Amino acid sequence: MTDRTELRRPGLARAGAAFARGWRAVQWYVKEVVGENDYDHYVTHLRRHHPDAQPMSRRDFERAKVDRMDTDPGSRCC
Repeated sequence: MTDRTELRRPGLARAGAAFARGWRAVQWYVKEVVGENDYDHYVTHLRRHHPDAQPMSRRDFERAKVDRMDTDPGSRCC
């Protein structure tokens, strides 16, 4: 009977790892473009530069973000 390690293909494992890295990169990019990470960036900035300040809740942050977008649409088409 053969050992299972002999049946593994190192090239296939590397390809799978490369695909996984690429997929994570695509997920990160889409989240950045859509703005899903904005709250996390806000909290990180607040903790780094204003450690005594209390961050808004995610709900309040999203509400303020939408209000800002409504008052200053910038280059949006709609």
